[in-house]
Amino acid sequence: MHSQQQNTHGSGLARTAALLGGFALFSRLLGLARDMSMAWLLGGGAAADALVAAMRLPHVLRRLLGEGSLSMTLTASLVRLRQGDGFRYGARPDACDGEAEKSGDAALRLLARAMSLRLALALLLLTLLSLATAPWLARLLAPGFSGPELERTVVLLRICLPYVLAAGMAALGMALLHSMGVFWLPALSPALFNLVMLLAAVAAALRLCPPAEALAAGMLCGGLAQWLAQWLAVRRLLPDSAPRAYATAASESRTGVQSAASAADARAEREISAGAWRCLALLPGGVLGAAAPQLAMLAAMTLASGLGQGQVAALYYAERLLELPLGLVGVCLGMASLPTLSRLAAEKDFTGFVAQLSTALRLTVMLSLPAAAGLWAVGPQLVTGLLGHGAFDSQAARETGLALLAYVPGLPAFACNRSLLAACNALGLVRRTAMSALWAVGGTLAAGLALARVLGPQHSGMAPALAVSLGLWLQCGLLLVLLQRALPDNDGGRMRSPGRNRFCAPPWLPGWKDMWRHVLAGGLTGLAAEGLVRFAEPLGLWPSLCLAITGGVLAWILCLGILRDPDMALLAGRLRKKTRVHIVDGNA
Repeated sequence: MHSQQQNTHGSGLARTAALLGGFALFSRLLGLARDMSMAWLLGGGAAADALVAAMRLPHVLRRLLGEGSLSMTLTASLVRLRQGDGFRYGARPDACDGEAEKSGDAALRLLARAMSLRLALALLLLTLLSLATAPWLARLLAPGFSGPELERTVVLLRICLPYVLAAGMAALGMALLHSMGVFWLPALSPALFNLVMLLAAVAAALRLCPPAEALAAGMLCGGLAQWLAQWLAVRRLLPDSAPRAYATAASESRTGVQSAASAADARAEREISAGAWRCLALLPGGVLGAAAPQLAMLAAMTLASGLGQGQVAALYYAERLLELPLGLVGVCLGMASLPTLSRLAAEKDFTGFVAQLSTALRLTVMLSLPAAAGLWAVGPQLVTGLLGHGAFDSQAARETGLALLAYVPGLPAFACNRSLLAACNALGLVRRTAMSALWAVGGTLAAGLALARVLGPQHSGMAPALAVSLGLWLQCGLLLVLLQRALPDNDGGRMRSPGRNRFCAPPWLPGWKDMWRHVLAGGLTGLAAEGLVRFAEPLGLWPSLCLAITGGVLAWILCLGILRDPDMALLAGRLRKKTRVHIVDGNA
């Protein structure tokens, strides 16, 4: 029975993750084209440093607000509210399933309206404050800048900062769509952003405006396009109903219909307002908990700004190349598992919760290890082939390649953290995940300062990226301990005491048999890719890269196939089936 339930959860998760992975691949390829155009226009010099520093804070907020972290916290809260956890309006006890669903959607629309007004006001005040303090923010983000480089950074930062408002509102629309089981449009939203940025790059290439200013303005316009797309879908999917209809229907059998309806409307409005505030009150801790990678990279950029010209841009380009496998592995699996985990936690179905979390972690390990090994094998060649054009010279390629190699050890931790954070948000462990992020950022700063002294001058550029990898592994360990203490025992609903089974591996972690299969397959992937890229080097850069990537993937599939890995069989079975676009709670 347990095996059948686990296969059911894994089937739905793999199907949803496969859908998100396809859309994420399209989006990441467009993002790669965007970064290639940026490298071609600006290279790795002072202008690129200024633009990267100016875009860093809005880019972090884009990752937090528009691509998952804020949406992760809101989605878990909205699913719990729709399940009846502290939000009874619209879910009449005597209603049938169809009426309850319509009533819940009507309540969700009212809740969305209340939350949008409050969130928009908060983000508007934050944006105005950021614009007023842009010179101080620029000095904080890049303390190593001075003179014209600092002045240009301030100008570009003021162009980018209004993006914060658009990204936050787009994230609210994404959370509402996820809570209703709609994944495809939020997954395509980054692709829309990248398309607008590419149009800005084309305008700069045609010399219609300066390159740095054009790309900064493209970021703002891309955020506005995301906002419009999400909210048009929300307005179409949610019914335009008012609470009065339900309140009146509930009080028709009483005397004084008008007064009863007014009182019911007032109660419903108070409940809607309280629900909106409860959701928004969780945002600071939830966003901070999921913000560890972005905040760690922000701290790394601060360290890199004092290491010499071009180091900030190299760190950015390496991060963007790292995003391609991360978007296909960690982010997709975390997004796919969150609504189901939130529903299972609200229903107190911890058996299903553990099965879903275990499947997500096993799939994450299975996919992230070969991705890390492949980047380690062909990372420098990828940098040269994808970015080495125009103003991007050999020195910029070398620095970017070193930063990418330093990011590789943290890729599995980054990917696993998304699923672990989804589980923590589903259980309502918001404050503790925020503490794990603070520890990760502090560990990044400490490790970066130490590594910058330990590594020689020729490799000091690797220190910030390597520090980020160490910080992410620190957060991964903290989240594992947090979940082990929070989840109930297998034999009942009692919560696990802090001292019980402290040194025993929890059942939702991948077993040692799964781990050795995936470690062996990942190692063979890296060795095959490295051997083939060296063997085919006389053929040229792109033929050797294509041969190495193809050979690495085939070695990975062949190894897991010979070992008869059940997760590979599960994923292959899901990918062979036709995936429908509209997915509800991870089940098509």
